This record gives sequence, C-alpha cells and structure tokens, in this order.
Amino acid sequence: MRRRPRPTRLPSREEIRRNAEGGLFDRNPLLAASHEVQCKHCGCRRRVIFLEHLRSGHFELGKTEMVEVFHAAPTPTGLHRTVENITPLIIRIKCNKCEAETSYSPLSLEYLLFTTTTKERRGLYI
Repeated sequence: MRRRPRPTRLPSREEIRRNAEGGLFDRNPLLAASHEVQCKHCGCRRRVIFLEHLRSGHFELGKTEMVEVFHAAPTPTGLHRTVENITPLIIRIKCNKCEAETSYSPLSLEYLLFTTTTKERRGLYI
C-alpha cells in the first residue's frame, strides 16, 4: 500500500473564502452547479449552490482523517490501494421552513485543491 504525500500546508478557511470570491473555483461543477438539498428534520427541499457558501464564508473545515482508498484500476496483486488524508469541507444550510441546520460535505479540501492544480479535460475534472 502506497501513501500519498500530504501538502505541507492546507489553506485556511479565510484563504478558501478569498479564492472563492476571486473566481478560482468557478469552473468546479460540484460547487458551481445548483443542487437540491433536503432538511433532515422536516423534509423541506431547496436548491443551493455550494460555491455561494464558500464565497460568503459560511462553511467550516472538518477534522483531517486518514482513510484507505481503493482505486478501480486493478493491478496484478488486486485493486490498487493508498492511504490519503481527507479534510471535509462542511456547509451548514438552514431550512427556510423549520430553521433547523443540516450539514453537507460535498467534497474534501484535498479534492478542492486538486481541482485547482489540475487542467480541465473535456469539460470534466478528474
């Protein structure tokens, strides 16, 4: 099992907010597209754009955890595995009906950084 190196320093919440305001994540389809979310308390549905929450600073960074990742490409010894650090990006959305907050974690901070350093291919991030 191979371990991927961790970046020396993860950006702060404020740096992420500034980058979002500056348009760095505008082409990320997981953040820029409209998503339907459902309140876990009353079931009310609404449409949100996660990027708007990053721009406004209404998000938190979760605790970084090490997870084992299996890759779909098989190797002679089986599926390829690595251990990676995952820091959830947590967005809390208040229900318009009952005002309860529901947490969503559309992607990890590491994936967000990966998409900013990877060239877009055929309109998709890989």
